[in-house]
Amino acid sequence: LAIGIFVAVRAISLGRQVFAVLGQHVPEGVDAAAVAADLAAIKGVRDVHDLHLWTLTSGMNVATAHLVTVDQNSNHAVLDEARDLLRTRHGIAHATLQVEPDDHTGCDEVGW
Repeated sequence: LAIGIFVAVRAISLGRQVFAVLGQHVPEGVDAAAVAADLAAIKGVRDVHDLHLWTLTSGMNVATAHLVTVDQNSNHAVLDEARDLLRTRHGIAHATLQVEPDDHTGCDEVGW
C-alpha cells in the first residue's frame, strides 16, 4: 500500500510537470513582467516585444524576444548583457534574441 501511494504521488507530480511543459507555460518561479523590465533596462534597448518564456524540458527554461535598439553599434553588447541577465537573474538556460533597429518596422507580429 505504501509503495502504491508513493507511486501515485510521484505520478501526479510528474503529470503536472508534463502538462506545464506541453502547455508551454511560463516556468514556475519566473516572472515574465520582471524579465521584460530587466531586458528593457539594458543600456541601448528602447523596447522589448514578442517575449516568450517556457520550459523546454524539466529544468531547462528557454526564452525568445525581440530587442529594439537605438544604436546598431551596441548590438553585440546588448546581446551579451541580455544573455547573461537571462541566465543569472532569471534561470533561463537558452535564449533566442532578435535585435531590431528602432526605425525598422518589418518585425511586427504576423496576424493569424
